[in-house]
Amino acid sequence: MTMNVDALNTACPKYPKTVADKGWVYGVWYCGTSWQKAVLYGQYPATFLKRALALFPDAHDVLHAPSGALVDVPGVTLDIHRDEVRRPMVQASCGDMPFPDDSFDLILSDPPYSAKDSEIYGCAPFPMGGFMRESRRILRPGAHLGILHTSYPSYRRKEWKLVALIAVVTGFLRATRMFSVFESTKDVGEALLK
Repeated sequence: MTMNVDALNTACPKYPKTVADKGWVYGVWYCGTSWQKAVLYGQYPATFLKRALALFPDAHDVLHAPSGALVDVPGVTLDIHRDEVRRPMVQASCGDMPFPDDSFDLILSDPPYSAKDSEIYGCAPFPMGGFMRESRRILRPGAHLGILHTSYPSYRRKEWKLVALIAVVTGFLRATRMFSVFESTKDVGEALLK
């Protein structure tokens, strides 16, 4: 599965183009939140999910982990909490996901960014290392992991290829986030050995 910048730019013609150059995808997405009512602290900014999904038009099996307040989205939602706001299809930890190997084309994630954010969500700090391992396990060879965070996470170059860095701006005097996209470097032979 490949990223498709042309599909993204066609789906979002009002916005500055996202660019593909020399094997990289980059850009700045302005996803203002001034008129969006927050359902859950730290939720996706307006238009973010539409753009992220438009970048992967061929993704059929999509996982949102943690899913927070997402409902009625394409794919499977997973979160450690279930309450009146968070209603995941699957309740589990992102560090130990209950899916078979090679299940997904795309994983999208907007995890708690800090210990303080985790406290606000009522959970332990996000298990980024375990999440990266589990994501690689449940992604098909050549599939993608997109993480919205305040920085891009550390990763093992033999397991992941960083293929996109997109700044996500929500307004003035607000922190800019980074949408990092990784491609699993797991090959078909490695998948068959499991």
